[in-house]
Parts: sequence; C-alpha cells; structure tokens
Amino acid sequence: MARTQRVGHVDIDESAVGTDLEAASQLVFSEAYSDYLCGGPWKSLMVWSSDGNSGDGLITNYEHGKRSSVTKYGEQLPYVRNLIESNFNTEHLNFARLAVMSDSVTMPHRDLLELSDIPEEVRNTNRVHVPLVTTEEAFFTQANDVYRMHVGEVWFFDASRVHSAGVLSPEPRTHLILDFCWVEDESDLVRFDFRPTGGIPGERIRERAPLTEKEREEILALAPVIDADNIRDVFGIVIKKHYRKDGGDNFIWDTLDELGRRSQDENVRSKIQELHRFFLMERSA
Repeated sequence: MARTQRVGHVDIDESAVGTDLEAASQLVFSEAYSDYLCGGPWKSLMVWSSDGNSGDGLITNYEHGKRSSVTKYGEQLPYVRNLIESNFNTEHLNFARLAVMSDSVTMPHRDLLELSDIPEEVRNTNRVHVPLVTTEEAFFTQANDVYRMHVGEVWFFDASRVHSAGVLSPEPRTHLILDFCWVEDESDLVRFDFRPTGGIPGERIRERAPLTEKEREEILALAPVIDADNIRDVFGIVIKKHYRKDGGDNFIWDTLDELGRRSQDENVRSKIQELHRFFLMERSA
C-alpha cells in the first residue's frame, strides 16, 4: 500500500486511555529522535518490540527478525495492549509505540529508508497511526497537503515520502504508532472493517490561504540573522508557516535552501546543506 490513507476506525475508550496515559507518565519515555525537532519534545514509549525489549526507542538499535512481543512498559498499559491485540494481527507486528508531541514541529524527512538492508519479510514496511488523544492544532503534512487525523481513525502512513508532523499548541497529542513487516495483502494486518480511502480524505485536509510574496520575502529576510544558536528556531518559523499558509510545492525545503544561499555565514550554508542531505537523501543507519 504505497500511499498515506485512512483505512478504518477503532473505538477508543477515553477514560481507559486516560488511565493508561497516567500510568505511562510514570515510565521512561525515549527522546531518541530529538534531532528531528524544532520546539518541544517528541517522546516515545515502546510497548511492543522484537523479543519484548523496551530498548532505547531508536528503531535501528533493535534486533529485527526476532518474534516481537509486549514489553515491560506495555505490560503496565492494559488498555493499550488490548487495543493492539484486539484490532491488529500481532503475528506481523514488529513495533508499537506511544508517541507524545506538543508545541513542536518536525523537520520534513523520510523514514524507514535506513532499514533497507534488512530482509523485506522482517523489516518495517507498513506503518500505522492511531490517534488516542489529539487537538485541533495537531497536523501532518505530505507533499503540499496539511491534514489531521481524528481520534480512533486508523491510518496507513507512507513514511518513505517526505513528511512532517506539527503540534502548534502546548496541548499534547498522543498517537499509537505500529510498524508491521511486509504482507501480500495489507488487510491481513487488521481485525476490523478494512476500508482504504485511496489517499488522504478531502475532509481531513486543512484549507490554507496562499502565502503572499510579501510574507515570503519577510521570511527570507531572516537570512542575515541566522546563526548556530538560532538556526532551529528559524527552521521552526518556516515549518509552522507551512501549516498556516500555502506556499506551494516543496515550500519548506525550498525556503530553507534559499535562506542558506542568502546567508553570509558559511557555517549556516553548510549546515542547511548537510541537514537537507540527511533528512531527504542520504539517510543511513
């Protein structure tokens, strides 16, 4: 299944989710992917993994190919565990994580490419998102679409395409993220009514006013002030603007690249080029 799309819905017990998340708040979340962020944290808690190892949260650091099972953290979250076992075929499940994000945006990037050397039959191939708690200010973007996922919706997520996530408020968003190995028929991964939408449903896409040329130049006018201390802050400004205004295809990276070209600081220019390569092109384990 090559594209990001909603494939179904599961019922979410808000009270039971709250109980599990309160218990989870006492556990040790990983911030392994903090280098992807501009703003607050993106924290994850491994509840299902290869050999039941809770690990450090960095997917490349787990031994792929071992039979996966619930972790010591998942054992303490009975509702989340039941949600997984009741609605998904755990025979094909490699990993399941709680992912909590607030007041932050991620750099536009690709995932899963770093796993390409792992045999297809055991590596993460199908990524699924299930929002457990969300907010009106929680978004995703892919290509030039900005969209929302609602609580209980099940989304197949094409992480190999350039994407970003953003929560533009202090109110946290919590998703259950599941990674499955390759199967011939993706409907075999689920135990609910499988209804792919064929893409991002139009009613989930956020309408944005066009970015004006004046606004574009105001952003590019930041080039002279970018330095090592504030480069992530400026990146955050650009990415957040994308969630609010339509700057056209590839607005974020085109803008970041142009900021680099306009900068008089060689270190800034080289850093932006380095990050562009890392997040989009030259990913490695």
